Amino acid sequence: MLFELQKLQKKAKRKGRGIGSGKGGHTVGFGQKGQGSRGRGKTPPGFEGGNIPLYRKIPSLKGFRSIHEPAVAVNLKWLATHTKADEVVTVESLSKVVKSKKMKIIGNAEMPHAITVKGIPVSKGAQAVIEKAGGKVEEK
Repeated sequence: MLFELQKLQKKAKRKGRGIGSGKGGHTVGFGQKGQGSRGRGKTPPGFEGGNIPLYRKIPSLKGFRSIHEPAVAVNLKWLATHTKADEVVTVESLSKVVKSKKMKIIGNAEMPHAITVKGIPVSKGAQAVIEKAGGKVEEK
């Protein structure tokens, strides 16, 4: 098995190792002119001949994530349909739905049951609706 794998792999040319290597003589396998022939042309990995390398292009293509990310708005109407009575709503409980850790509950829809909101900023209108339904808002 190992012998068969060795057959499949082509042996590397041993350039610049004397006449016996088959690449000996004047240019020793490095060609006549150009960067690869002069001083053995040591170029860093990813060098593209002076062009902007791919590893420098990719961040500009992908964009970036701002550290001043705005808060994600969680609508009170959605919260009313997706929570049960006397449920405690925290950042961790909403993390499966909302990807960001920064969030704010907004809206002024009717709340059919009481909920407790802990550690999430709430707009004044949403706070009034939650408290009218018998719930509580505990910010941090």
